[in-house]
Amino acid sequence: MQASWISAEQLAALSTQNSGASLSPLPAFETLRISGPDQQKFLQGQTTCDLNQLTADNFLRGAHCDAKGKMWAVFHLSQQGEELWYTAFRDELQASMLQLKKFGVFSKISFELAHDSLATLGVSGAGAAELLNQLGAPTPTLGQSTSWQGGKVLALAAEHYLIVLPVAAAQALATRNDVTWTAPTVWLARHIQAGLPYLEQAVISEYVPQMLNLQSLDAISFTKGCYIGQETVARMKYLGKNKRAAFILSGPSSETPASGTDIEVQWSDNWRRVGQVINAVNIQGQLWVLAVLPNDLDPADPLRLATPDASALQTVPLPYSLT
Repeated sequence: MQASWISAEQLAALSTQNSGASLSPLPAFETLRISGPDQQKFLQGQTTCDLNQLTADNFLRGAHCDAKGKMWAVFHLSQQGEELWYTAFRDELQASMLQLKKFGVFSKISFELAHDSLATLGVSGAGAAELLNQLGAPTPTLGQSTSWQGGKVLALAAEHYLIVLPVAAAQALATRNDVTWTAPTVWLARHIQAGLPYLEQAVISEYVPQMLNLQSLDAISFTKGCYIGQETVARMKYLGKNKRAAFILSGPSSETPASGTDIEVQWSDNWRRVGQVINAVNIQGQLWVLAVLPNDLDPADPLRLATPDASALQTVPLPYSLT
């Protein structure tokens, strides 16, 4: 991973050994700057979140779906001046941006990929709010955002923040020696531990929002009106059609499975496919996985990766309720 504001050598030097609060560069996440008089109206008809609820002091988590309700992206949307900042993992951002541009040709709206102007970072771990205070950043409460150095700080979960800054501000921050910096995988592991998904290439256009628990993460409005894929999303809610959900799994392992890797469950003496890896991070031999599995999964069922090493996995309780 490399971004214009941080070098590959700097990234390689960062450690994964940290148990407290730390600051992590996130070069695999990027921001799409959206502007124009039709920006709110256009996104209202494209995404699962309600743009009428967006202010300068909060952010919206949402999904961008195709006509069948399958997701191109899970994103975080914030307001900065007259622009909207649409931040997501690079694979899903590229997929979503192509569709937004295609549907936006008849609207007064423009899109600019901000990889040369905006940098993405994360603050996470026990004491993350105190670390933000140490940095001089105003700390938002859960679900809210604050403005800082020409950028935004988003409180995604307890002790888990996403920061989007102008490149110059991020580079200045990187020179501070009073801050604990860790590898991106530290923040990503904590993202999984918070039950928060992002879409890598292998699973784009594979799942409807409820299969990644977005209804439990305030990322779906069921009252906003029509948007692309709404019929499928609504049917999942009101007709009880959804039979899958995202679960956190963990176990000791030397491998890091790719997104899309199968997960198997033991039935008697046999193993059968039961789900799929969405995201996976290995920290010092401890594997953390966010996976889509049947929503009536028995936590006691033996699970393993469908890989040559067949690493055993156990479910970890989600930090929120499935609704």
